Amino acid sequence: MDKHEHREKTIGVLVIAAGLGQRFTEAGGVTDKLQAAFADASGQLKSVFVHSCQAAQQSGLPVCVVTRPAQQAIRDYCEQQAIPTVLVENTRMGESIAAGVRQTAAWDGWLIHLADMPFISAATLQLVASKVVEEGIVRPVFRASPGHPVGFGRCAFRALSALTDEQGARSLLMQFPLYTIELQDASILQDIDLPSQLPAAESHAVAQRSRYAPGAELD
Repeated sequence: MDKHEHREKTIGVLVIAAGLGQRFTEAGGVTDKLQAAFADASGQLKSVFVHSCQAAQQSGLPVCVVTRPAQQAIRDYCEQQAIPTVLVENTRMGESIAAGVRQTAAWDGWLIHLADMPFISAATLQLVASKVVEEGIVRPVFRASPGHPVGFGRCAFRALSALTDEQGARSLLMQFPLYTIELQDASILQDIDLPSQLPAAESHAVAQRSRYAPGAELD
């Protein structure tokens, strides 16, 4: 290889699955939020976490999961699927992201994929990853509302790996150039916070599977 030839960039998916999901249990949830199950398009019951993680796996991008030691079901799934995991005791979003980024320091960019957003498709992950640039942040939007996953280029490595607060990487959005991708896909906004959202989740999974429509190029 010519020394001036650029190597292919490695953009990976960091699945954040370390939260406690207190709103879910306080609202009457009988299980951990990430273990609550709903049917996929074929009718197979899967946990919220598995829906989210399988989208990352199906994207073909490298995947790493950040979770807590107590999340044995998540750890077992990752072991079965040979997915690298990072265990954290602290449940703050910032520290979870930082731990995952430090563990994947060889990557050139990161998609922060929240495990409680199980409707995001592999196609959306691929699209956002394809737009990640070294010197900026990429975020999908739906009808002017910012969504997920957010993609960070290599420029953000030091800042990401030093995060500590509950706001996750939100504090970094003003520090680096921000590019947006307009999608006709409301799933980039939808998470599971309450048990009452699960029935809608099931119908959404059937109606919306892998449906996205990229709009304009980065602006």
